[in-house]
Amino acid sequence: MTSTTARQLGWKHQQETERLKANHVDGAPCWWCGRPMFLAPEKNPDGKPLSGDHSLPRARGGTTTDRLLHAICNSERGDGSRDDQRPALGGRDRQETGPLGVRRLPWPF
Repeated sequence: MTSTTARQLGWKHQQETERLKANHVDGAPCWWCGRPMFLAPEKNPDGKPLSGDHSLPRARGGTTTDRLLHAICNSERGDGSRDDQRPALGGRDRQETGPLGVRRLPWPF
């Protein structure tokens, strides 16, 4: 995994993320998946700290970190090209049933 600086998400991104965390209300829903978000990483579905997200993706010129997502949700969102397919819109759960009827484990396990 590369650092935030290596991904061109330096000091400004870190400061914006910390500001968002300071104003975060535990249990607020994640924009991507709709599940509750918590400052304590162990309470989040992926067990990781919340991640700062650009609502206007950097790939489309976004420069401001203006919301928090679960780390896995921020990763799944990627460049924002699939925003219309986010789980929160369709009620889709990450633990979907595979083609043989076997329930897949959530990633990462």
